Amino acid sequence: MEQLSVLINGGGMVGAAAALAFAQKGAQVTLLEPKPPSVEENTDPEWDLRISSVNNSNWQWLLGLGIGEDVRHSRVFDYDRLTVTSISGTSLSFHADEAGLSKLGVMVENNALQQALWAQLRALKNESLITDDKLEGFDTLSRTAFLNKGEHLNYDLLLGCDGAHSKVAQAAGIDYRGWDYDQRCLLANVRVEKPIAAETWEVFRSQGPYALLPLTENQACLIDYSKRDDITALEKDKRALESHLKQTFAPHIGDFKLLKSASFALQRKHACHYVKDGSVVLLGDAAHSIHPMAGQGVNLGFADVRCLIETLEQYSQSTALVEYERTRRRENAKMMRMMDAIQFGWRDSNPIMQLATSASLKVAGLPWVKRWLLQQAVGK
Repeated sequence: MEQLSVLINGGGMVGAAAALAFAQKGAQVTLLEPKPPSVEENTDPEWDLRISSVNNSNWQWLLGLGIGEDVRHSRVFDYDRLTVTSISGTSLSFHADEAGLSKLGVMVENNALQQALWAQLRALKNESLITDDKLEGFDTLSRTAFLNKGEHLNYDLLLGCDGAHSKVAQAAGIDYRGWDYDQRCLLANVRVEKPIAAETWEVFRSQGPYALLPLTENQACLIDYSKRDDITALEKDKRALESHLKQTFAPHIGDFKLLKSASFALQRKHACHYVKDGSVVLLGDAAHSIHPMAGQGVNLGFADVRCLIETLEQYSQSTALVEYERTRRRENAKMMRMMDAIQFGWRDSNPIMQLATSASLKVAGLPWVKRWLLQQAVGK
């Protein structure tokens, strides 16, 4: 991979991880990111709202890239238990012990992870970081990228890690298929009075699920998926918002103080192609946007990076890209279908559907089925 020239557009978590992984394999890497993370450490005792649940497999891979030295440990929290409860009241729990692990994964602040990745990138010699320019377009025949200020860059691979509104996908003429869920995801960071367990859990109901992500023993991120209009109305009235959150979550965690909140619209998008002209590749949110209820978004992005590197190490570039698209598009589509089945099925108040979801959880509790589901949860 030493002769490979890789140009990456987008230096978020997936793009920065891709840049670091390729550079450590010996590739010549150029990363374009007009808004790099600050080098200043955030001393705010309260977590940011932008957090990710990273499964154990991906977290170990990230640690293998060297981020352990730089990531702020106050912004990483291990969780060892995951519980889901259907609308019928049937629950299923997974514990790290069942997989022979100390944790299922970690909650990590996005900014902290991005800063740690960039700290490693800045120390590399075969890495060029361009933070004062933007990608304007590219020519796939000559494999030349054109920047906003007039500079031209040659590449063997152009990776689009630039999010759901990918400039790379747009310029390559790659279309998407998907839909709007007519839901918003409400995020609320809170400080709890009673210590909470290192457990993430989710409860399904007719209007959409609600969930908790543990951040520390006394901080948590509360998540509520509801109809767009309902969330929008709550955000206009802070008292109504706090009342709604306490009515929903206080029975589970006791009293708490609301620290900050925000919401975003939910969409499903899947690129019709991950690869174009044998050199342009989409990864992460540039390739797929999934319902966030299972916390799989960034995990799928990291899996894209790992798969791309593995295939390039095994095959020629043309064969590797075909294999990458075949493997990752299939796996990501499978996860998207699974999320939709859960999203629409487990929240259905129809008695027949309640019986079906209850039965599905009982089947999921069978030892061999549960082992398979647990492997999915930890990223094996």
